[in-house]
Amino acid sequence: MAAAFNKILIPVDFSLNTELAITKAAGLIGWEESTLHLIHIIKGSQRSATGFLSQEAETALKVWVDRLAVSHPAIKVRIHILHGASVQKLITSCASMLKPDLIIIGKQNNKRRWLSLKHLSPATLARKTNCPVWTAKPGALETRTRIIVIPIRDSMPDRKLEWGVLLARKFKAQIHLLAIQQQAAPKENGLPQIFLRAYHHLREHLHHPIEYTSVTRRHPAKAALRYAEKIMADMILLNAATESDLSGITGSRHISDLLTRDSKIQILDLQPYN
Repeated sequence: MAAAFNKILIPVDFSLNTELAITKAAGLIGWEESTLHLIHIIKGSQRSATGFLSQEAETALKVWVDRLAVSHPAIKVRIHILHGASVQKLITSCASMLKPDLIIIGKQNNKRRWLSLKHLSPATLARKTNCPVWTAKPGALETRTRIIVIPIRDSMPDRKLEWGVLLARKFKAQIHLLAIQQQAAPKENGLPQIFLRAYHHLREHLHHPIEYTSVTRRHPAKAALRYAEKIMADMILLNAATESDLSGITGSRHISDLLTRDSKIQILDLQPYN
C-alpha cells in the first residue's frame, strides 16, 4: 500500500498549514523510502524583494529538511521556490511536472506576510492535475483517520472506492457508504444498483464491517458534511468540483471552507476516472 504514497507534494506558507500538511504526509509514508516535495510561492508583487525573500524561504525550508532528516531519515525531501502572481497556476504546473501521488494542503485563514494558501482551490487542483488533493484544518493535526465517508450518487465511484480501500487498510479505518438521492430523482434511476455494487466491492477488499445509510439532499457536499459531523467521521472522499464545490451568490467555495478551524474532518478531492 505504501506505493501510493511514494511522492507527495506540499504547498508551504510557513504557517501552521505547513506543520499540519507535513505531519499528515509523514504519517502516510512512515519510514518507507519516499519523497516529499515542498513548494513555496513568492508573489510577483514582491518582485523588488525577491532575492531577499528567496533566501529567507530557502532557509526556512531547510529547517524542515533538517527536522525530517532526524524524525524520518528514509524520507527524501526536495524543495522548490517559484515566483509568480498565481499560486493556483504555479502549483498546478509544478504538480503536472512532478506527477505526485498525492497533494496535501493545510488550510486556515492566517494573516502573515508569506503568501496565504486560503485562495487555493483543492477541487480545481485535483481536476487539472488528476492528482488526489487532501485538505485538512488545524483541528485534524493530532487526529488519526478512523472513520471515512464515501458518498454514492448516480455513477460508480471507482476511484473513490480504490482510495477508500487504500486508506482503510493504511489506518485500519471503518468506511461508511452514504447514498445521496436527489429530491426529484425518479424511482427507476440506478442508485440502488450502484450502491450495492459499491458495497460488494468494499466487502471483497476489506475485512472491516461496512456501514451504510441513505439521505435525500439537493446539495451532495452539504449532505456528506452533515453526515460526517453526525457520525464524527475523520475524512470524506469526494469527486472534485461536482461534489466538493458549493455555488453561491459570492461564487464557488470548497467544502473545506465550511469547516471550522478546529474541525478534524479532512477532505480528499478525487478526479473521477473517465
